[in-house]
Amino acid sequence: MAEPTSAPAYRTISVSPVTPAIGAVVEGLDLRKPLDEVQRREVHEALLRHLVLFFRGQDLDDAQHIAFAGVFGKPNVFPTTAARGLDEPIEWIEDGPESPPKTDLWHTDVAFLDEPPDVAVLNMRETPAAGGDTMWLSLYALHDALSPALQEFLADLEQDLHPGPNYQATTIHLYGEEVYQRVADRFRGVRHPLVRIHPVTKRPALYMCGAYVRGIAGLHPDEGDAVLALLRARLHDPNLHVRWRWQLHDVAVWDERCTNHRALSDHFPSRRKVRRCTVGAGLPLGRHGRTDGLRPR
Repeated sequence: MAEPTSAPAYRTISVSPVTPAIGAVVEGLDLRKPLDEVQRREVHEALLRHLVLFFRGQDLDDAQHIAFAGVFGKPNVFPTTAARGLDEPIEWIEDGPESPPKTDLWHTDVAFLDEPPDVAVLNMRETPAAGGDTMWLSLYALHDALSPALQEFLADLEQDLHPGPNYQATTIHLYGEEVYQRVADRFRGVRHPLVRIHPVTKRPALYMCGAYVRGIAGLHPDEGDAVLALLRARLHDPNLHVRWRWQLHDVAVWDERCTNHRALSDHFPSRRKVRRCTVGAGLPLGRHGRTDGLRPR
């Protein structure tokens, strides 16, 4: 499906953009209740258009959270959850005096998987008195802002991905060395396109994967580092961003295939607690689809 050229007329929801590039507030739904087919279709359309959706005041329990997330795909089990012998799609992320924030860096979730998640759904369960915002950016807009010559240079490059040192440190801190080693033994590395074509909109996104990236295939290390430094510098353009000030029980839904996000750490040592579920999984595709060089190694 191509990018919409005009705002759709919604029958069951109200959709108010937060910025022109990314983010919208959705009203008119009680996410504790099942969505009917029209509501499901309109929420899908809004997500494709705005990339991140925000819903105020949605006090969901675990089952309601999973049910709403299921609107966007089959719930996933996070790698560290599976490594602990659990089969639960819910993940809890909690900051506090004993657990400093660990995700204040631009990233997309578990991009080292051969089939990373499509969509994430987060429900805020405990908010700090001040700070603790989350930011998202449009990887479509990041790609579109590059010169045509640079877009062409990047179009067929592949990036080497691995769980990496940040994931390692976080996992060991939370669950111990043994759990991390189980994840590392299973996920030894994968290649994904640097320019990812969204499977629905068909738009190119600069698929930036944060600390999971070890380098760019086919380039010397210093060349790859220079390219990544150039692209990462563009992540700080505020015209690509939306910044969300959380209220208790807010829900955020975002498309992992065309966004980066970061959870700011300025609230530390105050507590922030969220419940997250990711759904759907797909093989990232470049403009020529999937090549042999993109298979997991």
